[in-house]
Amino acid sequence: MNHSHWSPERLSEWERIRARGMRHFVWSHGVLRWGGFMFFFSLALFQHAHFGNVFSTEGHFLLRILLAGFTWTFVGWLYGRSQWYRNERDYAAQRRPGADR
Repeated sequence: MNHSHWSPERLSEWERIRARGMRHFVWSHGVLRWGGFMFFFSLALFQHAHFGNVFSTEGHFLLRILLAGFTWTFVGWLYGRSQWYRNERDYAAQRRPGADR
């Protein structure tokens, strides 16, 4: 596999992040940051496309919020886990003896 070279700053940043644990990373980076952004973005886009107003409460507004919340929480969790494992794989490759630094 082709792993990009991490700078010493990137290595120390990942060591700091991984010290907090996978659960913290998945919830903060995956669910809250990525999933939260996608929740608001997709809901606003849908609202505007279907009702012409981002803040419209027409139709089944509560159902849309709940469905988007469940969807983007789950997808954000999957995204956070995939990012965690990718970073761990790349970190291990950087720490391997003989790795090109």
